[in-house]
Amino acid sequence: MEWVKPAGVRAGTQGGWRDDFPLTHDLPGAITLDFSAVELPIHPMLLVRVAVFCDWHRRLGAQVQLVPPVDRAAGALLSAMFPSGPDPLDAATAVQLEIDPEHVVLPVTRLKGHLDVELVADRTRQILEYERPDVAPLGSAVFMAVSELCGNGVDHGRNEFGTYIAVQRVLAPRRQISVAVADLGMGIPEHVRQRYPEWSDDGYAIANAMEPRVTGTGDEHRGNGYTETFEAALTSTLHAARLDVHAANGFVRTELVDGRRKVDVIPAPRFRRGTWISYDIVSA
Repeated sequence: MEWVKPAGVRAGTQGGWRDDFPLTHDLPGAITLDFSAVELPIHPMLLVRVAVFCDWHRRLGAQVQLVPPVDRAAGALLSAMFPSGPDPLDAATAVQLEIDPEHVVLPVTRLKGHLDVELVADRTRQILEYERPDVAPLGSAVFMAVSELCGNGVDHGRNEFGTYIAVQRVLAPRRQISVAVADLGMGIPEHVRQRYPEWSDDGYAIANAMEPRVTGTGDEHRGNGYTETFEAALTSTLHAARLDVHAANGFVRTELVDGRRKVDVIPAPRFRRGTWISYDIVSA
């Protein structure tokens, strides 16, 4: 028996969350992801989700194949973001690639530790500041986002798969950088409830975890990752920024517009294993 998942034309829009790629133990041993209809734009979160889906089911022994888009531009982007097929690269390989496609900053990459985080953060900043002059002012903000968000994943989201990241440049309708980070660890709500068990609502737990000095470890020197990420965005030449966090049954959106921060706790459409973060930084 084969399980076929057809992705829609706009599968990559709305933050890359339009289609469902279930991480379950119930799918058959032959799986096909049919992306033939997919067109641009494609948010990097969709590609990170595909990588996690493929790794998950291959670990269970399934054969997974990806049918590429018929649309030439969408097919070129997928090829550039997945240089070795629908598999994430390791950090050392990713930072050595010659990046040619205009939309690609960092292909889908799997991180195993802090050295990997440093490698991809440095490489991302180099590409933005030296090879993408139109978004060069965002280099420091993106560097901080990659360092902190991936560092959190490596620290608190420890799991057999590691932490996944992808970074893209978007040129229209406005110039922006989009970052997608994911891990299949215990998830932010469960992690932060180690110290704050009274935060039983997942969305509330995520929102509070993003406040300064809030950490699930009790270490007073931890818990600044999100705060420093926002501060780096505020000091950059940008128009706006948006950070979406999905974990368990929680979904929190934080937006920075004209120097003001707005946090919304939104009902999650379904349960999510681990922690999934998308960060979009819009240039002025």
